[in-house]
Amino acid sequence: MLEFILSILEQLGIVGLILGVAIEALSIPFPAAIFMLAYGYILDPGWTDWFLLSLLSSGIYMVVSFIPYLLANRYHYLFKKKLNSGRLKRMQHMVEKYGEWAIAGGRMVGMGYIAYVAAFCEIRPFRYGLFTFIGVFPTALLMFYLGQLGNIEVIYNWFQRFQYVIFSIIALLIGGYIALRLYQVKRAKKTRKSINR
Repeated sequence: MLEFILSILEQLGIVGLILGVAIEALSIPFPAAIFMLAYGYILDPGWTDWFLLSLLSSGIYMVVSFIPYLLANRYHYLFKKKLNSGRLKRMQHMVEKYGEWAIAGGRMVGMGYIAYVAAFCEIRPFRYGLFTFIGVFPTALLMFYLGQLGNIEVIYNWFQRFQYVIFSIIALLIGGYIALRLYQVKRAKKTRKSINR
């Protein structure tokens, strides 16, 4: 399966890398870091090419990430309704506390929705672009380097296991939340019945 994916990416060439990075920059959940890892393996760049590929990927990410940022600026009243208010408030608090560095940190860990938060917090476009670049560039360097090492199957399997852990934790949290809500509803009904007697 991995060889099949790698052969498709190899046939796409640099266009595949650009598309992968651009899709994630649009705030669509997409593993651009894994694309960089795969292209580090496929292209096996030397030090200069490695640096230039990282610059190119970071630049493309920065430019394309302005699409959700500008949409959030223009239609903030629509996006604020759609986004989970708890998550949004936490990220806005982080931006207020750490400033634009929260954007860089969010980009390092793949938080696509940071574009919306930056728009809601009225981060200026130049600063948004700069800190997006600062956040993406080290990740690009690391992923291209790890891919270049050539042991992509081990790294890919590690990423897969890590994703399963994250999804398992999310599933447990959702299950716990549902159980808590059911318990609260049941308790509220009991309280209402005892008051009505």
